[in-house]
Amino acid sequence: MGATAYVDGSYNIATGVFSYGIVFFTGAVDKDGNRQELHFSKAFEHAELAEMRNVAGEIMGSAQAMKIADKLNLTELTIFHDYEGIAKWCTGEWKAKKAWTQKYRDFYLEISQRIQITFVKVKGHSNDKYNDLADELARKAAGN
Repeated sequence: MGATAYVDGSYNIATGVFSYGIVFFTGAVDKDGNRQELHFSKAFEHAELAEMRNVAGEIMGSAQAMKIADKLNLTELTIFHDYEGIAKWCTGEWKAKKAWTQKYRDFYLEISQRIQITFVKVKGHSNDKYNDLADELARKAAGN
């Protein structure tokens, strides 16, 4: 069984807080035939990671979506993202140069042994309903 997650990150320049927003659809269907839609967001204060601004939130959101899928014992996850590094650090198209991008890549390599993860790039701020919702969740969590 699989799931779909839309992830986005945000950064509050005034406070140095970064965050993620996730719209997560499980493969489970409710009595009306709809997939379960879950919303997640979380803010962080971490000086070293905050140097990456909203990218830090993007990384944390993608990793959290993978953790949720793993906790639910799912075997497939499609992650929709608007920042291309989310996929390219994992696939090796971009070299993970910073400690946190390396940690993210390594986490992906470990969890992808259990979950088939597919990345889909979407254009940010382009009226994609769920990408916009993930962005809104992230902005609110960061206090923007």
